[in-house]
Amino acid sequence: MQDGYLRKFKPTQVLSEGELESVHQAALAILATCGANVRHQKALRLLKEAGCLVDLETQMTRIPPALAEECLRLAPSSYLIEARDPRNDIHVGGNRVHFMQGMGMRYVDPDTWELRPATLREHAETQILGDALPNVHLMDGVFSFTDLAGVPGIMQQVEGLANGFRYSSKAQHYGYMKDSDRFAIKMAQVLGVTLDTEVDVAPAVAFGEDAVNAIWRFAELGWGIQACPGGNVGATAPATLAGTAAVHWADLIACNVLAQLIRKGAPVGLQIAGWVLSLKWATPLVGAPEAWYLGAVTNQLCLHWGIPITTPNGFCGESKMFDYQAAMEKSLGVLTTVLSGSNLHVLQGSHAHELGFSNILQVMDDDIAGAIGRFLQGAEINDETLALENIREVGTAPASFMNTAHTRKYWAKDRFTPLAADWGTHVDWVKAGKKDIVTRARERAEAIVAEHKPLPLTAEQDGAINEILKEAREYYRATGEIRADEWATYVAALEAAELA
Repeated sequence: MQDGYLRKFKPTQVLSEGELESVHQAALAILATCGANVRHQKALRLLKEAGCLVDLETQMTRIPPALAEECLRLAPSSYLIEARDPRNDIHVGGNRVHFMQGMGMRYVDPDTWELRPATLREHAETQILGDALPNVHLMDGVFSFTDLAGVPGIMQQVEGLANGFRYSSKAQHYGYMKDSDRFAIKMAQVLGVTLDTEVDVAPAVAFGEDAVNAIWRFAELGWGIQACPGGNVGATAPATLAGTAAVHWADLIACNVLAQLIRKGAPVGLQIAGWVLSLKWATPLVGAPEAWYLGAVTNQLCLHWGIPITTPNGFCGESKMFDYQAAMEKSLGVLTTVLSGSNLHVLQGSHAHELGFSNILQVMDDDIAGAIGRFLQGAEINDETLALENIREVGTAPASFMNTAHTRKYWAKDRFTPLAADWGTHVDWVKAGKKDIVTRARERAEAIVAEHKPLPLTAEQDGAINEILKEAREYYRATGEIRADEWATYVAALEAAELA
């Protein structure tokens, strides 16, 4: 089991008890009066049987407040994601903090800052590196590169997950798309592991058929479901932070009601995917402090009701380079949400509002995760660590503690050491060639990918994964999701990566 980091202090609260209750009651009112759009006939019938007011023609359902709160009480406060190596299992929830590999569309060239589709081999390298990094606790083979060269769109997630299983023994995350989660679940089951999934809740409160199917499958299995509201402030959500927070909370409640009606005790968490907008361009801003505040508000609601919290705050920002702006947006986004109580953080590798992904950034971001994790752990306060005897021994006049037994014992205990950041002297930096952090991180990433050997699949496991992939490919060829003109390019991409 990966313990992650224990937050040894109370989370920061940004709302009073009265304000918290006001947001909650507003969300209940949204669901009871406006309702949720659920585009799934079987789910609508289930909601109707539970006492919701359902219009099968418009697919709208109004959820009574009593049912909403009853279902919130049924949701567990944590859930387990099982890995190929049990030492890499993680619990999401409680007062533990874990970090998850980031999300990105394309490969980033750090010399030109151009973006291009990634090869399957480059995707494999992201998994090898993530498997080795100490602060990547949950892998994201599905979304670390969502534009894979030669791979049809319908197979991107399934191929990404298979690559993740091949090149990492850590727990894996998943999504859903046109029943692709069926094949993902099969892969997980043949390996004896579990997944969690993120399910989009379209603004304001709407669930497509694919989303409900994913909720249904994961709820029946008792695997984690992350409700992902997508409303953007002033566009697809109200122009106020309070109003947007109420809609986001209504999204979570509606998703949870569906899950609990399918299976009592189904684990449901929250991952906000909506942002504030640029005043000039009206584009979403991941790195804005208002987005961090929205996360803190919903974190407080989740803590009150015992809902596990996943957050993308800080997973990337608006910077188009690996520069000061990128570090500011990432570190402040993660820190504010960690301090306000979240459990699982999307972080390592994401670039430029999810347009890119980079192994170089994985290494640099792992330093951010490690530094924040060390802060969370705090310090032991007891007679020995207060060091009174040591202080008496040395005295309070100008003196040195460096040659004492107490210092030798504690010198390296619980100290954080970065992978890429340069903590040496200026003189040593000059002698070493004045390398910047991008150069150091690139060298570190290349060395890890060349040297690290993840726990391999057995021949039987690898064969089972390949059979499921073949089944998925044939299924989507039959449905027309993989076009005839795509097939030859797809096969060539698999052969080039030695994954066919």
